[in-house]
Amino acid sequence: MKQRFPFAVKLGLSFAIAILVSVALVYFFTATAITNKFATFREQNKQQIAQQVCSLLGEYRTRTGNWIGVNRLLSSQQTVLIGGKLIVRQTFLIPGSFSLANEQGRVFISTEQDQVGTTLSPKQMREGISIEANNKQVGTLLLDNVGTALAPAEEEFLASAKRSALLGGAIAFGLALLLSIFLISQVLSPLRILTRATEQIARGDLTQRVKLKARDEFGQLGESFNRMVKNLRCSEEIRQSMTADIAHELRTPVTIIQGNLEAILDEIYQPTTDTIAPIYEETLHLGRLIDDLRDISLAESKELRLNIEPTDIVSSIGQLVETMSASLDQGPRIHVEANSTIPQVPVDLKRFRQVLVNLLTNALRYTPRQGKIHIQVLRKDQEVEVRVADSGPGISPEEIPHLFERFYRGDRARSRRQGGSGLGLAISKQLIEAHRGRIWAENDPRGGAIFVIRLPLA
Repeated sequence: MKQRFPFAVKLGLSFAIAILVSVALVYFFTATAITNKFATFREQNKQQIAQQVCSLLGEYRTRTGNWIGVNRLLSSQQTVLIGGKLIVRQTFLIPGSFSLANEQGRVFISTEQDQVGTTLSPKQMREGISIEANNKQVGTLLLDNVGTALAPAEEEFLASAKRSALLGGAIAFGLALLLSIFLISQVLSPLRILTRATEQIARGDLTQRVKLKARDEFGQLGESFNRMVKNLRCSEEIRQSMTADIAHELRTPVTIIQGNLEAILDEIYQPTTDTIAPIYEETLHLGRLIDDLRDISLAESKELRLNIEPTDIVSSIGQLVETMSASLDQGPRIHVEANSTIPQVPVDLKRFRQVLVNLLTNALRYTPRQGKIHIQVLRKDQEVEVRVADSGPGISPEEIPHLFERFYRGDRARSRRQGGSGLGLAISKQLIEAHRGRIWAENDPRGGAIFVIRLPLA
């Protein structure tokens, strides 16, 4: 089994490595910059001193007319007593190595003994510092540009500067590490809350909610999490309710079929047409219920196949109304009102008729015999609107949002006591949405309910 590392450890190590690399790079560039700047300073200081010395040498040559004794001007001797011994130390005005040549370019003084007596090349003459007397070049001072060993004081200065940079980097690393630990704890706090809530939900506790005070992405995540849990709880309640409703809807016809068959088997009833007819009716009811469940399942899973073709829905509605009116001995009157300019609408005619049958059946069920049902077809910009209005008792406002839920039992005035599977409106909603349309219900201020369908023209 692979060892698990907490996310906090991974994040902390990432911060530590990033800070360490950053501090190391800062120290490296700082130390390099100090060294380069100090070398530039030494070179500039050397050049400045050399220029001053050249001025002194020019004055010396003007005053004496030769270079005899000039070594006393360039150097000095110091006698020091160390350990009972006298040590003579010679120092030059010019730091580092140099060579002094006469007007012919012949070196007569140099810190390097092997250079004395040699002649400077034209290139060296150009690189050297000209010494002038009476507006005439009388000599050349050539500085050795090769790195000169640092003096002990200079080495101590550079080492001290680098130590200071290293100490500053260590302090910055410590402060950055402490700050990163604080930030990690702040970042992971909402994640820990979400993790605990998720574990509780995984155990089946859908009452969990998270309270995050942050107004950033974590706050949005907390709000989304709460909405998700609310939807899960709602879905679970719907699932449980739907399971109970399906069991109830199936139990009633199965009980009737079972009871009648047992009565026939026990010879209480004779297998006549009158005793077998109720069994047959209940099997038809079971078949319709199974078909409705299949249709709504296919529609919700987006697997319902539609044969969409341009259709004259006004003509289709008229034919359906004629068929249903002919089957009514006594009942509400159905009136159709439509504009003759309604264009053809791309629909699956079979499914569209199924929706209309559901709506009309529902309207007929709750409309008094002396009432009326009004179907109106309108054009709304790039949509066609079909309105089915009845003169029944209407719908209570608190029930309207739930009308299209499966097996929903609403107001007793519009209950399913008169038959039906309780899936008609839910199937109608799924079928209309499969056509990229909308369906909703509302109350007519004059009385009755109105079901509205909107279908796109394209």
